[in-house]
Amino acid sequence: MVNENSITVLGVGNILLTDEGVGVHVVQQLEKEYEFSPAVNIIDGGTMGMELLSYMRGMKKLLLVDAVNGGEKPGTIYEFPHQETEQYFTGNISVHEVGMQDILRIRALQEDPLEDAMVIGVEPASLEVGFEPSEIVQAALPDVIQRVIRQLNAWGIEVRKK
Repeated sequence: MVNENSITVLGVGNILLTDEGVGVHVVQQLEKEYEFSPAVNIIDGGTMGMELLSYMRGMKKLLLVDAVNGGEKPGTIYEFPHQETEQYFTGNISVHEVGMQDILRIRALQEDPLEDAMVIGVEPASLEVGFEPSEIVQAALPDVIQRVIRQLNAWGIEVRKK
């Protein structure tokens, strides 16, 4: 269910491939353990492609959580603020073929550009078949969650543990 709020936290990835699903694991944990005031859209984007457009109507701010091939050691957390998100999408450092750049371009044709965006990514250690992130990526998840909360706070969202 999409809320009226224009802020979206989108986790993408395939949870069947260990660290590739880090974004989905993060949004599932956020939804289970936290409350947001005002409400935000928490979306498990999984491996959806163009279907994500329907969830992006009215969105003004996007926080995307994803696995990122940035070349650093596994478990490294990256942050790409709004000015650098274009580089993130065009540099093809996302580990999947979701085509987020194409999705955001189509969305921009349909609506006003985003007011703000941020990508928080984690360098994967494993893309093998498996339902849980590797130990090193699992260890990075609390820091990723705190970075998501910090960004939401900066956007005026109060975040509380349930």
